[in-house]
Amino acid sequence: MSVTAKIFFIEMMGVPGSFDASVYNHLPEREDEGQWFVKRFSHLPGIRIETRNVCLGADLPGREEVDGLVLAGSYNSVHDNTDWQRRVRAWIPEMRRQRVPLLGICGSHQLIAHAAGVGVERLADGAFAGTFPVCLTAAAAVSPLFSGIADQDCFHYANGEHVVEVPPGATLLASSAKVPVAALDYGDHCYTTQFHPEGTELTLGPIWQHKAPELMRNYHPDDKGDRLVENFLQLVVDSLRQGCSPGKRGNSGVAGDEKTQSRE
Repeated sequence: MSVTAKIFFIEMMGVPGSFDASVYNHLPEREDEGQWFVKRFSHLPGIRIETRNVCLGADLPGREEVDGLVLAGSYNSVHDNTDWQRRVRAWIPEMRRQRVPLLGICGSHQLIAHAAGVGVERLADGAFAGTFPVCLTAAAAVSPLFSGIADQDCFHYANGEHVVEVPPGATLLASSAKVPVAALDYGDHCYTTQFHPEGTELTLGPIWQHKAPELMRNYHPDDKGDRLVENFLQLVVDSLRQGCSPGKRGNSGVAGDEKTQSRE
């Protein structure tokens, strides 16, 4: 008998109407990024994935519901200070106190760093968009998040802003040409990335089709995003199995081949 880790993917793309959803019309799930994640990763053993769209008012999960969190990116800047961003900012510290494993992506990378007192600024020469190599630090070489990932492996970027420095107490894991702070380890299995390991060239390239179509050519399918996400999900499973997740849910269930997905 083995446990099943319950993973919540928190959707934060934005309030409907605040971004051009038509760029996702080529996808069966349209702009439903939670279902993109479910489709790509729910086959992995030992996990169940649920999604909640905080931009639509869905409740954020409590500690008793969750074993691991993936926080998505957003069209909103951290400086927009929307209602849903304030909710997320108020909720993350409790998840951190409870040592819930967390992977924050792109806008969430910026949100967590900004809450730690670090600046988030516009890129001086425009958006960093495409599939680009990263430089790994010595810390990444021993990090479970980057297991099986080599220096100069590629990831997908799609950002106009960036974190300007490493927050106090965090460790730099990766950097790239225009984004020196590309991946961070905050301890207790809390990680953030400026790049989009959950995305593909099919979900990220088309977002530029109306505003900067030349950037679409920068994307290609040869990236290591799936490996990084799988590493994170596996460390959540391993932590739960080893009883190393303080305050973990009392009823973890039986893994088997069970997989469930839901959307609020």
